[in-house]
Amino acid sequence: MIKLPAVVSDDDPAFAGSVFTNPGGPGGAGVGFMLRAGKGLQDVLDKPGLRHYEIVSFDPRGIGNSWPCANCFVHDTLRRDAISLELRGRGPLDGRRGTNVPYILAIQKAIGFRCQDVEANGINGGQIMAYMGTPNVARDMVHMVDKIAELRVRDASYRKSGGGNGENHIELKREMNKEDDDVPRLQYIGYSYGTVLGIYFASLFPRRVGRIALDGVVDVNDYSSGPGWMTNLVDTDEIADRFFSGCHEVGRKICALSRNGDKSDASIKSRFYTWLSKLDEEPISIIGRSGEIIIIRSQDIREMLGAALYRPHSSFITLATALDGAMGGDTAAIVKILFQRHIPHLDEVCAINDIDPDSEAYLQEGTASVLCADGDSVSDYDVAWWKQYINNQINTSSIFGAYWSNIRMACNSWNFRPNWIFKGPFTTPPVVHSASGNPLSGHPAAPMLFISNRLDPVTPLSAARAMAAQHPGAGLIITEGLGHGTMGTSDSACLHSYVADLF
Repeated sequence: MIKLPAVVSDDDPAFAGSVFTNPGGPGGAGVGFMLRAGKGLQDVLDKPGLRHYEIVSFDPRGIGNSWPCANCFVHDTLRRDAISLELRGRGPLDGRRGTNVPYILAIQKAIGFRCQDVEANGINGGQIMAYMGTPNVARDMVHMVDKIAELRVRDASYRKSGGGNGENHIELKREMNKEDDDVPRLQYIGYSYGTVLGIYFASLFPRRVGRIALDGVVDVNDYSSGPGWMTNLVDTDEIADRFFSGCHEVGRKICALSRNGDKSDASIKSRFYTWLSKLDEEPISIIGRSGEIIIIRSQDIREMLGAALYRPHSSFITLATALDGAMGGDTAAIVKILFQRHIPHLDEVCAINDIDPDSEAYLQEGTASVLCADGDSVSDYDVAWWKQYINNQINTSSIFGAYWSNIRMACNSWNFRPNWIFKGPFTTPPVVHSASGNPLSGHPAAPMLFISNRLDPVTPLSAARAMAAQHPGAGLIITEGLGHGTMGTSDSACLHSYVADLF
């Protein structure tokens, strides 16, 4: 666990308790996220002199610094990256031709075998991968909230015995964070997969809900049932179209892909996709800075574009410049992006040979341990089923569908059976208060708040609408922006004001 302390002491009347946060994933580590973003979140929530929060996060079980760890390549980063290079070399994932689908399923099967061996031999610290499902993590949050409440009571009692004003303050905290039957409640902001965790928490433990805001909302019905992860990409290609239309609008001075003679964004798109199609027949061959042999194909470029859709404000201009260079024969900028996302510098890997515990790196086995446990089993589905799954994803998004298919394919040979499965209903009872103004036992303290950009590449507005409809009285804020989640892609004082007012 990690805490950013409030800017006031715990016994200050303006101290408003803990707000938990989760950065997403599944597989995101809260410690690294908090070191990077905790202060910004605190600045949004605090109202100087009125309310000041401490921000709390944690590496969920099996993730980051938590132990045992869902890491099937402990102290063996070289072999991990060798597998990632092999997966990258398998060619574009295409369900129509599908010649590489059996090979990828075989790789996932081998990774599953390795993970079983690692746990059986205790290399990763012991059994954990069957116990990482979201219901378990939601229950962990209940325990954390309780322990923090115990700490507050103990500290207040200590201050009271020393002649402080602890008695008044503990009564304030009881009023703010507890219901009539004296149960501490969760204050929480979740992003992306963190919205899944928030919805599971509220559905499983409605009497523990204080204030919950969910940003970049996942459709948990799709996430937990059926083929899985099928509704994420409905707006992805529209954002890609905005990349080209915006490029035409601002011109070449800002967007390098633009040309003075372009009549519309269709000219830019045509040049780009003509070049992209050629890469399937004539991939680019490059020697990297340390002598690496690098091959660039159309799928690499699609994934780069898909990744840029997460953060258009910070990515679009850079990507346009890199693509323009590559289309003209200068691949240096594209190679730099590839190294950041897909290709390890093997000399550096050999030097470190481990994962930085404070990093925000996602390990496939950590992600798989959560999403394979939460979703319906797809173990040992045949090649034909997976080809159809891939086709469906590509039909939804030509940009990101092939890449997105890999997420669920990791579950095909994931042989850890979860200890706790929850399939809903994903809903909460209405907010009801007693005559004294406190929420009644079994009911949330306040309606949930859902937040979405107008266009989000992987958690679309339609998902936020669907989830808000399942929670009585829930609010929905729509930011007129592009990208994944609002808090990381827009600097909207209006949005920040509403989120602060909720808490």
